[in-house]
Amino acid sequence: MAERSERAKERLKDHRAADRGASASGSSGQDEIGWNPIPGLRETIESIVVAFTLALLFRGFEAEAFVIPTGSMAPTLMGRHKDLACDACGRDFRVGSSAEEDDQSQSLRTRLSELERERAALRRSVDSDGGLPREREAARRRLELLESDRGPLAELQARLAGKMVPAARCPNCGNVMRLVKAVGQRMEYDARYPSFSGDRILVDKFAYDFADPERWDVVVFRYPEDAKTNYIKRLVGLPGETVAIVRGDIWVSREGQAPVIARKPPARLKAMLQCVHDSRHVSRELVGAGWPLCWADWSSPDAAGAARWQTTDDGRSWSVSSPAGETATLRYRHLLPTGEDWDLLQAGESLADRVRPTVIDDFQPYNAIPTRPHPVGDLAVEFVLDSRGAAGTVVVDLVERGTGHRCVFDLADGAVTLEAADLPGDPPRAKTRVRGRGSWRIMFANVDDELTLFVNGRPVTFDRPATWAAAMLPGDGPAREFVLEPVKPGDTRVSDLAPAGIEASGADVTVRGLRVLRDIYYIGAVDVGARPGEIFEEDVLEFPLEAGQFFVLGDNSAASKDSRLWLEGHHVDRQLLIGRAMVIFWPHAIPASWSVPIRIFGMEVRLPCWPNFGRMGFVR
Repeated sequence: MAERSERAKERLKDHRAADRGASASGSSGQDEIGWNPIPGLRETIESIVVAFTLALLFRGFEAEAFVIPTGSMAPTLMGRHKDLACDACGRDFRVGSSAEEDDQSQSLRTRLSELERERAALRRSVDSDGGLPREREAARRRLELLESDRGPLAELQARLAGKMVPAARCPNCGNVMRLVKAVGQRMEYDARYPSFSGDRILVDKFAYDFADPERWDVVVFRYPEDAKTNYIKRLVGLPGETVAIVRGDIWVSREGQAPVIARKPPARLKAMLQCVHDSRHVSRELVGAGWPLCWADWSSPDAAGAARWQTTDDGRSWSVSSPAGETATLRYRHLLPTGEDWDLLQAGESLADRVRPTVIDDFQPYNAIPTRPHPVGDLAVEFVLDSRGAAGTVVVDLVERGTGHRCVFDLADGAVTLEAADLPGDPPRAKTRVRGRGSWRIMFANVDDELTLFVNGRPVTFDRPATWAAAMLPGDGPAREFVLEPVKPGDTRVSDLAPAGIEASGADVTVRGLRVLRDIYYIGAVDVGARPGEIFEEDVLEFPLEAGQFFVLGDNSAASKDSRLWLEGHHVDRQLLIGRAMVIFWPHAIPASWSVPIRIFGMEVRLPCWPNFGRMGFVR
């Protein structure tokens, strides 16, 4: 090693001597220069030019950048919106503000600017000593008309104010955040809640030149009713199929065969789930006012000495040490306060007597306009499981329309079994790493008549499919509706008002970061009413597709103009497809004031903004 180091030093000396000789021979009487910056600068500029050229070629022929203008694909893709953090529980969420910059808003602003300039000119004319008295009087009357309470200026300002998002409701605790404030006679946004532009995405324009589009792809296409306009939706129906929207799910059939539910692959399933409760965000105001936690120990109050789930951090985590042969149950109820509840809380009143569990519905915080709620039974529960023992059993269960679905973990050997009345044959089984002492992130989902398990983000493969063939309509099979019987701790009845639970038997475990999620609920909309948020629906909507025709829907079903509502055909022709959405390469930047500044050698560097790395990634 020493000899190798010495030889390296000698070679370095030889190179330096050669450099000095070359420099001296080329610059007599000048200072010796060991490095010429000109060639390096030229190479850097050439590299940048080549990179930009390649990027432009890539953009023009292989991929193209698009900006998402609206919230029809929220929360997968964001249009113009506001990023919010609830001031009661801290949960982050988004609310759309696309109406601020639509064509009508721009027209209104243009007209308002014209009237503002006219008012300024009229004010100068009225205050001037020159000109004819008759002209000043006409200017005064016109100015009074413009500035009157019901004049053109007030009307335009009111219409623009109607384009603003006045409030947003937290999906986690129901708190309503006011986003506007009155400044004189005008309404202005609170500066703490700025609006941001939509996501910028790259679209693979060659994706469908070599392969057929697949169900659940997010596609960009030319709007069939105006080919100059580009739309982005999720592809749910393929050529030759009859697509049906029934109770929030997509059903497909071909050539007169019986309809089957369209199931999502695991990666798409995870990406499309929407969080309705996160135990990491608990409002201390609600707890102080007597509002119970959504997760609660389900032991009977009369069961003395029984093992119970305990929390020391307001429900953010729960622990239990259950002896062998004894089962402790933790259950979730959807306890979401209303706006009236929050008003009473602010008035200092107790909320203990107002608590009413509700069924999980398709509430979408992104939409400022409320719509008719629809109960959702396709749910998932996610949490981190910490095991401190070598054995025991942990069971995760989900309830849909009065039917329980269970995922049973044997901590002694890592075996997992799925149990449900709907599953035909023997229970599906698998082996996992959830064994003995350790920590794992677990997600158990009951979506599209299929049970899916993820451990540490990866789907678990079972020895048989965890699927079943349900009837598309209640009339086609056993009638099954939501069971809305109120239940409380100690109650053994199955109810959709307590749709998720975790059991521990002979196990010493902690669960933390509990999240309850729901699947997208596709609304069977046939028309949009004249009033904001009004939608007319059918129980079953069917759309036959011919060769080369595709059916597309937005993920934000309550606020998407898609195949359901088009007047001139409910499909996208193959030639109108532009490509498949690949990545969100630039979501809105994060203002520097929201982030921790960079400190370099004792100096603080604050950039104008920070890249929003958290939302960059592939579009699922």
